[in-house]
Amino acid sequence: MRTLKYFHPNRLSTTLLTTIFVLLQFGPVSGQVKVKPDKTIMVFGAHADDVDEIAGGTFAKYIAMGYKGVYVCVTNNLAGCNLERTPYFEKGPNFTVSNSPLKYPVGGLETRQIRSEEAIAAANVYGSVPVFLDFCEPEIYFGRKVIIYATEDFVRYDPPGRRQINLATRYSEDVNIVVELLEKYKPEIVITHTLGGEKLDHEGTAYMMYLAFVKAMDKNIPVGKLWMTVNGWLLDKEAQRSGRGKPDIRIDVRDHLKTKYEALNKHVSQNGGFGRDYVTDNKTQPKEVIEEFITVIDNMKK
Repeated sequence: MRTLKYFHPNRLSTTLLTTIFVLLQFGPVSGQVKVKPDKTIMVFGAHADDVDEIAGGTFAKYIAMGYKGVYVCVTNNLAGCNLERTPYFEKGPNFTVSNSPLKYPVGGLETRQIRSEEAIAAANVYGSVPVFLDFCEPEIYFGRKVIIYATEDFVRYDPPGRRQINLATRYSEDVNIVVELLEKYKPEIVITHTLGGEKLDHEGTAYMMYLAFVKAMDKNIPVGKLWMTVNGWLLDKEAQRSGRGKPDIRIDVRDHLKTKYEALNKHVSQNGGFGRDYVTDNKTQPKEVIEEFITVIDNMKK
C-alpha cells in the first residue's frame, strides 16, 4: 500500500504566494519578449489625395516589398472641389462648358462623396486598405457660402463627421480612435505630415498621430517608426541651416513613380488627371525620385 505524501498547507501557501509575487514582479514569461510590429506601412494623410502626395512612391515601394498598405484619410473632405476647374492647379481641364473665368465651390456633401470615391480608387491602385476617420475640416461650403467650423451656420447645417481635427487632439476619446487603428494594424512604418506644418488641418493630423503613437507605445501596442514629411517651418532657411529640417530618411522611388502617378491621377477633382504636373509644379512637394522624411519616433531600437 502506497503512502500518500502529505503537503503541509503552510508550505502550499508559501509556494503560491511566491508564484504570485514572481508574476506580479516580472509578468508571464512570454511577456518578456517584445512583440514586433507587423509588416505594414500606414500613410496618415489629412485629405483624400495627401497619401499620394506626401509618400506615394514610398507607399508603393513598401507594398511591392510585401508590406500591407493602409491608406488613411483623416478628414471628411467637406471642402476642396470646384464646378469649373481644379481648385489649385491652373493647368487642369475645364469641368464644364461655361468657360467661366471664376471658380465655384461644390457643396460639402457632394465634395465629400467625390473625394471619398477618388481616394478609394487611388488606394486600390496600390492594393492597399482605405480608411476614413471622418474628422471635420475647419471650413465647408454650403452652396457658394463658406461656413467656418462651430459657427451658428455650421451648427445649423450639422454636417456629418467628428470634431474638427485640431480640436480633436485635445480629447482622449478622439485620440483613442487613432490608437485603436494602430492596434488593429500594428504598423512598422507610419508616415504623416509635419508637426507645425504648412496647413491647419495638416498639422492637426500630424499632432493627432504623434499623440496616438506615443499612447500606443505606452499601452505596449507594437508600433515601429513614425516618419514625418519635411514641410512648413522645416523648409525655412533657419531650420535648414541648423539641421532641424534635414531629413534622415531618403527613399529612392524611381521604380514606383508609375504607380504613384496612376494613384494621383484618380484625384481628378484636384489635379484634373495630371498628377505628375500637379506635384512637380509645387515646390513644397517631395522630390520626384527621392522622397524624404524625418524620424520623429523609432520604437524599433532596442
